[in-house]
Amino acid sequence: MGFLCLSAFDRWACTSQSTRIRQLSSIRVARRVFPIPFILWSLVNVPLLVYSDLVPTTLACWFTNDLFMRIGILFLSPILTVLLPLIVLILFGLLTYRNIHRVTHVRQQPNQNRLSNWEQQMTRMMLIQTLLSIFCTLPRAIFVVYTIFTIDESVTRSFDQLYIILLVDSITASIISVNFASSFYIFLLSSSRLRQMIQMYLKRLFNLRHNRVGPTNILLTAPALTARQTTRVIGQSMVENERF
Repeated sequence: MGFLCLSAFDRWACTSQSTRIRQLSSIRVARRVFPIPFILWSLVNVPLLVYSDLVPTTLACWFTNDLFMRIGILFLSPILTVLLPLIVLILFGLLTYRNIHRVTHVRQQPNQNRLSNWEQQMTRMMLIQTLLSIFCTLPRAIFVVYTIFTIDESVTRSFDQLYIILLVDSITASIISVNFASSFYIFLLSSSRLRQMIQMYLKRLFNLRHNRVGPTNILLTAPALTARQTTRVIGQSMVENERF
């Protein structure tokens, strides 16, 4: 989800009318921002190595520190993994949609038109991906908010209620996992240029080339032989073969 939020930010910056904001959509900025999700999630997950251990009765990994358990359940899990990415996707999705409607049509050079078409396809792909991510993350966000507000009632729940909550937990976790597998299919269906590039690379990979027959001009430089000369050459070759 972190890289998807960065992609939504890049599409917003790319479609902005401000030159200063458009400069944020560059390879130089992307190289500097790229390590941030790795560093952030590494720092977040480091305490799990210290304050987590296997529970003998359930053979499951759980918190060993009550304070960190509260922080993990009430802040880390709902805020960083669900609610914050959802808010960022909705915010930059709306801003990108607003920027697209504010774009003015200006006559450009042919090369610039190709670049503009490619940028439009990229923006359309990211908007579709953002909308799908919002719909997939929203059920998980609702379930997390419900879990936070009813955390004090978890002790008094019956086994049937616990099984229902675990079932809803598994369903929402499966729905949010669609984000990790949907990007390729969304980009493939929404971008004609990407389909052409994939088709070209597949042809190169499997050596699928179309054979074409074209006209060729052959110059006959050998001297023409008459019928008598041809008979004489054939006879000489037959005599030489009989000698051997």
